[in-house]
Amino acid sequence: MLLWKKSDLAFVVEAARRAETSGYDSVWVGDSLLARPRGEPLTLLAAVAGATKRVALGTAVLLPLLRHPISLAHAVATLDRLAEGRLILGIGPGAELPGTHAELKALGVPSERRVGDMLTAVERCRRLWRNEEPGIELSPRPIQAAGPPIWLGGAGPRMLRLAGAMFDGWLPLSPTPADYESGLRAVREAAEEAGRDPGSVATGAYLTVAVSDTPDDAARQLDDYIRAYYGVPAEIMARTMACHAGTLESAAEWFAAYRAAGARHLVVRIARPNLSDYDQIVHALLGAAQTQG
Repeated sequence: MLLWKKSDLAFVVEAARRAETSGYDSVWVGDSLLARPRGEPLTLLAAVAGATKRVALGTAVLLPLLRHPISLAHAVATLDRLAEGRLILGIGPGAELPGTHAELKALGVPSERRVGDMLTAVERCRRLWRNEEPGIELSPRPIQAAGPPIWLGGAGPRMLRLAGAMFDGWLPLSPTPADYESGLRAVREAAEEAGRDPGSVATGAYLTVAVSDTPDDAARQLDDYIRAYYGVPAEIMARTMACHAGTLESAAEWFAAYRAAGARHLVVRIARPNLSDYDQIVHALLGAAQTQG
């Protein structure tokens, strides 16, 4: 998961290039207008698209309600062209946090019906990409005829049903492998009920990890990172988000547990507060993910 270093977005683009060279399959960026320190994801991925050739480019996750649906459809179609079809659009309604409500309020967007409004926006984007919107012809349209694959973030009962019934993939924050496994069962059941092949729904997992020579140092790194990013202790975020602090060996076991639960795409966010030894950690974590994958 690519993040932010004192507004040095060149660092982020270079990190993506090195991730591709190292053997990663994808690189991902998050989305926030005011709530957290992030660059605008579609703009950032356009730069990453020009610096890479092979890796998939994903949003984890994009908040559609921060953009007008026509502008969103146009920007995504443009990015899909620049990326030559490598784009994966992970989306979500925004967490139930004060920052989510504040940034939507700043845009004049109501936040009480976020899931329903998100679905309306996404369906309109799909119509625009398919050239099915009366009176509007989008140009350019995505290189992928029906638009890029859309993966849904979220793990509540409604989100699980939607992921299975309507979306191309599922990308939750499931705090434990057991939570992930039970959620995936619900996604696959919903896919079957909708007449879809359950195996056609891609399975991702968003994992935040801190590694060090000692578990205590890793735990300090994770807490410092989460406090700087979300403004709360790591132990609070870990109740609803997959977080791990430990050695490379324990991280490898943690990754393997999510794979055993059904995750096939591990989106790894490195909790490295000062980004020291970042490249070495990137290489080491890839090895840890592959060792027991």
